[in-house]
Amino acid sequence: MEEQILIFRTSVRNARDIKHIAALFTLCPQIYKWNIDMEDWEIECQGITPTEISKALRAINIYAQELE
Repeated sequence: MEEQILIFRTSVRNARDIKHIAALFTLCPQIYKWNIDMEDWEIECQGITPTEISKALRAINIYAQELE
Protein backbone atom coordinates (compact mmCIF):
# COMPACT_ATOMS: atom_id res chain seq x y z
CA MET A 1 0.00 0.00 0.00
CA GLU A 2 1.02 3.54 -0.66
CA GLU A 3 1.83 6.10 2.03
CA GLN A 4 -0.83 8.78 2.47
CA ILE A 5 -0.90 12.20 4.03
CA LEU A 6 -4.41 13.03 5.18
CA ILE A 7 -5.60 16.40 6.46
CA PHE A 8 -8.59 16.71 8.76
CA ARG A 9 -10.59 19.47 10.39
CA THR A 10 -11.22 18.41 13.98
CA SER A 11 -13.11 19.27 17.13
CA VAL A 12 -9.90 19.27 19.21
CA ARG A 13 -10.05 22.04 21.79
CA ASN A 14 -7.38 21.38 24.38
CA ALA A 15 -4.33 19.39 25.48
CA ARG A 16 -6.53 16.72 27.09
CA ASP A 17 -8.07 15.94 23.67
CA ILE A 18 -4.59 15.62 22.19
CA LYS A 19 -3.56 13.18 24.95
CA HIS A 20 -6.60 11.01 24.17
CA ILE A 21 -5.70 11.01 20.47
CA ALA A 22 -2.08 10.10 21.24
CA ALA A 23 -3.25 7.13 23.33
CA LEU A 24 -5.56 5.98 20.53
CA PHE A 25 -2.94 6.33 17.79
CA THR A 26 -0.34 4.31 19.71
CA LEU A 27 -2.73 1.40 19.12
CA CYS A 28 -2.81 2.05 15.33
CA PRO A 29 0.49 1.01 13.70
CA GLN A 30 -0.84 2.25 10.34
CA ILE A 31 -0.57 5.83 11.65
CA TYR A 32 3.11 6.53 12.07
CA LYS A 33 3.27 10.31 12.23
CA TRP A 34 0.74 13.00 13.03
CA ASN A 35 0.70 16.70 13.73
CA ILE A 36 -2.19 18.65 15.16
CA ASP A 37 -2.99 22.28 15.80
CA MET A 38 -6.28 23.88 16.66
CA GLU A 39 -7.26 24.47 13.02
CA ASP A 40 -6.31 21.33 11.14
CA TRP A 41 -4.51 18.09 11.52
CA GLU A 42 -2.08 16.17 9.35
CA ILE A 43 -1.69 12.40 9.53
CA GLU A 44 0.87 10.27 7.71
CA CYS A 45 -0.44 6.75 7.40
CA GLN A 46 -0.56 3.60 5.35
CA GLY A 47 -3.26 0.95 5.14
CA ILE A 48 -6.03 2.91 6.87
CA THR A 49 -8.77 5.03 5.35
CA PRO A 50 -9.99 8.49 6.36
CA THR A 51 -13.33 6.91 7.29
CA GLU A 52 -11.63 4.42 9.63
CA ILE A 53 -9.69 7.23 11.30
CA SER A 54 -12.83 9.35 11.75
CA LYS A 55 -14.74 6.38 13.18
CA ALA A 56 -11.98 5.56 15.70
CA LEU A 57 -11.87 9.19 16.81
CA ARG A 58 -15.64 9.34 17.27
CA ALA A 59 -15.26 6.54 19.82
CA ILE A 60 -13.31 9.01 22.01
CA ASN A 61 -15.64 11.94 21.25
CA ILE A 62 -13.34 13.66 18.77
CA TYR A 63 -14.94 14.59 15.48
CA ALA A 64 -12.82 14.80 12.34
CA GLN A 65 -13.64 15.54 8.73
CA GLU A 66 -11.13 14.99 5.97
CA LEU A 67 -10.24 18.13 4.01
CA GLU A 68 -9.84 17.71 0.28
